[in-house]
Amino acid sequence: MTLRHSLLAVLTLGPAYGYQLHAEVVERTRRDAPLNVGQVYSTLDRLRRDALIEDAGSTPDNLPLYQLTDAGAIEARMYLTEPDLADWHDMVERVLLAISLPGNHLPTLIANFRTLWAPRRGTSDEVVDPTGGASQAAAQHAARLLQSAALAWLDSLPDIDPWPLRTDRRRRGRRAVDAAHPPA
Repeated sequence: MTLRHSLLAVLTLGPAYGYQLHAEVVERTRRDAPLNVGQVYSTLDRLRRDALIEDAGSTPDNLPLYQLTDAGAIEARMYLTEPDLADWHDMVERVLLAISLPGNHLPTLIANFRTLWAPRRGTSDEVVDPTGGASQAAAQHAARLLQSAALAWLDSLPDIDPWPLRTDRRRRGRRAVDAAHPPA
């Protein structure tokens, strides 16, 4: 999964500020790896430079809001429907993100991932390079099991109702010092 495309996909819900986008991506994709908020802001800068997002004003407390441009909306729609490779981690995060968003993109995305993971007709299970021996056979077996697991996962996805952007302010950093009880 690319952060660039995840941010575009979340912005299909409407304007949002950087830390809000960070939290939405983490919540919707259940990422394996932590996501640095600085990475979100540098990606937003590149998306703005590439004319995929634009400024959308600011929140009441002056946090800058971002929204999709027409080109950004097209790229987000492509990301939510047209995967280009059969990669387990990309598939899981992209499908989880797509499930969380309203729209009719999910059936197309699942169908396209099924096509990418489907066994290829005319391919042989035999070891192509006989000098590869047992390790090559084990690698091919692992690839077949992963392919089978991917198709089974796509077949067993639960029905989840999409949800809007969260509007509650996410807390971050240290708590403000209570003026009545300053630190000693």
